[in-house]
Amino acid sequence: MPPPAEPYTGTPAPAPATRLAGSTRQAPLVLLSVALVLLLVRLAIGLYDQAHPAQRVDLIHWRPIAGAEEEARRTGKPLLYDFAADWCGPCQMMQREVFSDASAADQIERMFVPVRVTDRRQEEGRNPAEVDSLQRRFKIDSFPTLVIVSADGGEPAMLVGYRGKAPTIRALSQAGMHAMMPMRLHIGTPKANGGR
Repeated sequence: MPPPAEPYTGTPAPAPATRLAGSTRQAPLVLLSVALVLLLVRLAIGLYDQAHPAQRVDLIHWRPIAGAEEEARRTGKPLLYDFAADWCGPCQMMQREVFSDASAADQIERMFVPVRVTDRRQEEGRNPAEVDSLQRRFKIDSFPTLVIVSADGGEPAMLVGYRGKAPTIRALSQAGMHAMMPMRLHIGTPKANGGR
């Protein structure tokens, strides 16, 4: 005689448990291997990022050489020439630390007509004529060099090399304020010393 049927409850009966064939000891080894590979990949990415820091966005609106002097005369702002080269490490550091800093960029934009003058001799064998002309005019022989020239074309102030963010911003501020002073008020000129 067959066993009596269970009463119908409306839900299907659970499937009988099945046992997996084979050993499960290799599963932790596989997981451990995958974790080790992921850790090594993350370390390699970290080392690469440390050796190749991401370029921060340059926040300065650099003006082209042509027309910059006219803009300086029209606005009364001094010119800020940034003589740089793509291969120059200190130039890249100054770009990351100064020109990509929102506060410093805002100060530079308010005080100056900024012009980037990029040397291309190493990459292209020569510079455009306007770059050569400015390099000769200001006797540029190293990068980075920042040159501040008053709107009326007075004596330029030069910052050669990069000594860090705070000293650069301080020197730019002082040179910019000096360049904006009318010629008769410059300290050391005869008119500023009572006509002597």
